[in-house]
Amino acid sequence: MADNAEVIIIGAGLIGLSIAYHLASKGISNVVVIEKESLWGHGSSGRSAGGIRLEFSHPSAVKFSQYGLEMFRHFEELFGISASFNPCGYLFLTRDPGKWNVMQNLSFMQQSLGVPVTCLSPQEVSYRFPYVQIPDLVGATFCPDDGVADPGAVLYGFAKRAMDLGVTIRLGEQVTGILVHHDQIAGVKTSKGMISGRVVVNAAGPYARSVGHMVGVEIPVHPYRRNIYVTTPFMKLPQNMPMTLDLETTSYLRRDGDSILLGMSDPDEPSSYHTETDHQALEKLIETLLHWVPILADASILRGWAGLYEVSPDDTAIIGEVEGISGFYCANGFSGHGFMHSPAAGRVIAELITGEEPFVDLKPFLLKRFTDNQPTTETFVI
Repeated sequence: MADNAEVIIIGAGLIGLSIAYHLASKGISNVVVIEKESLWGHGSSGRSAGGIRLEFSHPSAVKFSQYGLEMFRHFEELFGISASFNPCGYLFLTRDPGKWNVMQNLSFMQQSLGVPVTCLSPQEVSYRFPYVQIPDLVGATFCPDDGVADPGAVLYGFAKRAMDLGVTIRLGEQVTGILVHHDQIAGVKTSKGMISGRVVVNAAGPYARSVGHMVGVEIPVHPYRRNIYVTTPFMKLPQNMPMTLDLETTSYLRRDGDSILLGMSDPDEPSSYHTETDHQALEKLIETLLHWVPILADASILRGWAGLYEVSPDDTAIIGEVEGISGFYCANGFSGHGFMHSPAAGRVIAELITGEEPFVDLKPFLLKRFTDNQPTTETFVI
């Protein structure tokens, strides 16, 4: 068991393991990843809906997705395990004329970056996706390059390759404190001892705020429960249907083999660490979906689960070194986009630690945007 490391990563989810892999691929193998649970993917990573999309409101977020999409497409070549990537596309729907104007304007930015997104009229949606029944629909965007993949396979791929390259992953061990000397990271205290090191990365997902408090930093990330359900086999929807999302209700559905995967956010639910499924949430989800996908009345729910979104105030990740504490890095607050952005988050944190220029502009992700009152606005949030 290493008692010193060049880099200490708190959290062995998709973000933490991607960072470990990207560091090790750059030759920094004296990396220790500490995970309080006993299994990889026990938290948010193992409960994701698996979506991957290019449609975001800031160019840096689009580039994050582009890097991840390319990795998921070629995951088996890179990691020796298939990510089961399915390029089913993403269809965003809106009833809001103001939001529709924003979406159309953003499509020009996305297209300038090579994203093959198209804007669809209600008539085009009705023709191409007849299962959508929204009388007051004002428009939609569709990107055929988007899709879904298996978060568990990606997590395992990152972990195995990182360990092959020399990374140590310590499970069932909890970080209880972070050592700082003259505003420089000096190591961590854990439930099993101490590890010295001059770089600590907070990749603790829903627990990011607690880790920040260990160094006196307020990281404005809070956990929110999100419920997901899967139907019994249901063939009355197209086999090749895209991930379909209604921005106003935050409800969505997609294929999961022969079944349909369903979900929706609840803006009235308070922050918590609860991960048990909520029967009332299921009733509300069914009622909402039947208003715009009435054919689902013939479907039956097979099972469900709940996970945690780690939500920032502007629904955008917090990434980078924290000002005033040399060697303390954050990769938090992905607000439901952690799976799709885990490859790029790993890359940019590794670039920052090795002193390289990040491949994207990180200004919209910096923690200081909140104290500077310059939040990053994200339109496409479910």
